[in-house]
Amino acid sequence: FLFFFFQAEDGIRDSVASRGLGDVYKRQVSTQSTWGFQSEGMIKLHYFDVAGRAESIRLLLHYAGVKFEDIRYKMEEWPKMKEKFELKQMPVLEIDGKQYCQSYAIMEFLGAKYGFLPKCHDELYRCLFVMNTAEDVYMKAFLGVHSLSPLDPKAKEETLKKLLEVEGPLALGAIEKKLKENCSKDFIVGCKYTIADFYLLGFYASILNIPDFNKAFAEKIKTKYPLLQAYADKRMIDFNPFYKKCLVKLHYFDMPGRAEMIRMMLKFKKVPFEDVRIKFADWPALKTSGKFELQQVPVMECAPCGITIGQSDAIMHRFGVKFGLLPLDKPEKLYKVVWFCNTIKDIMETCGKVGFAPMPEEAKKKMRETLFTQTAPVFFQAMENKFKANSSSCYLVGKSYTIADFYIMGAYRSFLTNPMFPEFKELLAKYPLLLAYMEKQNLLLQLNLSPLITLLRYKKKKKKK
Repeated sequence: FLFFFFQAEDGIRDSVASRGLGDVYKRQVSTQSTWGFQSEGMIKLHYFDVAGRAESIRLLLHYAGVKFEDIRYKMEEWPKMKEKFELKQMPVLEIDGKQYCQSYAIMEFLGAKYGFLPKCHDELYRCLFVMNTAEDVYMKAFLGVHSLSPLDPKAKEETLKKLLEVEGPLALGAIEKKLKENCSKDFIVGCKYTIADFYLLGFYASILNIPDFNKAFAEKIKTKYPLLQAYADKRMIDFNPFYKKCLVKLHYFDMPGRAEMIRMMLKFKKVPFEDVRIKFADWPALKTSGKFELQQVPVMECAPCGITIGQSDAIMHRFGVKFGLLPLDKPEKLYKVVWFCNTIKDIMETCGKVGFAPMPEEAKKKMRETLFTQTAPVFFQAMENKFKANSSSCYLVGKSYTIADFYIMGAYRSFLTNPMFPEFKELLAKYPLLLAYMEKQNLLLQLNLSPLITLLRYKKKKKKK
């Protein structure tokens, strides 16, 4: 599990024939940001064409949405290239020509820069405990597989046996214990990604499809450490686009509806996905096919692995956490976000019933009248008041996007501007702040821009004049 992740940082790796995951996950230069953020300088990552010690750095940069050039050297190129690096070893991170070396130092540097280094002393200790425990196993594996291999086959066999049966289980047991004691089983430390997660996921990525020692180690994890295995399986899904292993599919009808907020969020965060639009005529057969767990949509599917995520609220919260759109560390702000989401959801559900629910026309007419004369005015006035009290006129809550913004914009496109509900046009005119916000956001999201970027461009253009 841990071995091929830590392929020599000091140039000893020159003589090793195995290419690790280089043949399986060979990638070109990484110039596209998956999560929608930008780097402030030209970033290059230098390493061999394997996963090795650079993989955790690649994963961190990828998850943070930082554009970087993934420079991979062939083994025969290394003797000539090593002189250009300060310590004559890799990985080396280069930012605008300045070199940063030593994988531990790079991880802590990037962790501090992009918010993955805990500020809590205890959490920082647990991060470094996990990383150093993994490092101990690497050193013993390196000794057994490479240093002793050509010299003493018997010593190699004994070293690896001890590692697989004693030292490895001791380390993995300690790491799984830390995971078990953590407040969340989704992350190694705390309730969000830290450098320790990227470190361990780099291990996990490095072991896939590797024979001999790593295969035996992987089997031991699967059978002896189910919590650690489940953690790795779940977290690696986040990096399927990076490894180009999977295509995300969003299943819904050919209309905005409940899927629109999800589509908008994914597009804004630049997550590639297939927008599968189901025809109403095809739905009865699909509904009972067993493909959709709750026999309803929207559903997100990870193909070809087939993992599905249902319930629009659950999808929004799941990816809201992933993309930093749900302020879990700020209860008051979180309350406001969820308040907006549920208030908007109440209006959408009533619109759905009025438009599509099988009920007597008289009942629909009464429900519609109640919606536009009682419910919607109260709800819109409350939202107008909260929006007016917010610190920014660009967002519903706080000074950046949250899932609440995508909820209300999904409703705007699905119902509030839908010809089926002309009453909304007259009603929204009574809430000018909310209406102006939605009209502006609709335009910005169509162009995939944020208010901040638009403001900066405007100021830059005005300065030139």
